[in-house]
Amino acid sequence: MVNGAQPVVAVLETDLFFGVRIENVVRAAGARAETVADGAALWQAIQDWPALVIIDLRSGPGWQDAVRRAKNLPHFRTIPIIAFGSHVDVEGLAAARAAGCDRAWARSRFLAELPALVEGALHPPLRELAGCDEAPPPLLLKGLAQFNAGEYWECHETLETLWRAEPRPVRDLYQGILQIGVAFHHLREQNYPGVLKLLRRGLPRLRGLPAVCQGVPVAELENAALAVHEQVIALGPKKIDQFDLSALPRLIVV
Repeated sequence: MVNGAQPVVAVLETDLFFGVRIENVVRAAGARAETVADGAALWQAIQDWPALVIIDLRSGPGWQDAVRRAKNLPHFRTIPIIAFGSHVDVEGLAAARAAGCDRAWARSRFLAELPALVEGALHPPLRELAGCDEAPPPLLLKGLAQFNAGEYWECHETLETLWRAEPRPVRDLYQGILQIGVAFHHLREQNYPGVLKLLRRGLPRLRGLPAVCQGVPVAELENAALAVHEQVIALGPKKIDQFDLSALPRLIVV
């Protein structure tokens, strides 16, 4: 979601009629459809980190490589990819699943499910995680202090220890914070690709978490990190040195 504040849905579609139907649903959900016509353009659209990818299997070859590449890279892997085609195209639907598509449905089911698919991608349901209502453990407090002091690499080491020791899904909180912290470390080093890769790994860890988890203001962190992501994209690799590091967020335990 790098095109301002409006989320984007990437759509591989060469049929104008179906393209308009999909775009209307996406627009109604508050997002923008970026429609492309071939696999190469689809890969370019995926690199913009859309909220959802939709593929019409009638659009021809070339999309499989884009899907495989996305699902093999941690910072793109969490993007949901949905394919649809004729219900009699059993081989095509099976090939879409084999390539890495999260869903491969007959066209009729896809159209019925489309509004819910888009809504779920833009606004994931709340995850009720055991442990979120607990007090922050000592290592989390230490990691947050390091985060606030700009000691992002030290924060990474601290929270990685906590993450490895926690078997419950609440560990996503720790990993999300540490990866966003490493992104800020890369930002200070003016490492443009590193910033984007780590933000795109860390932010999905926080999606769907309660607004506050173990005292951490998750919603505030997510919004602040998304704002950093957008600002970095707007500056581009040649002007990343102009980012105001004093604007990086601090995490105050609630």
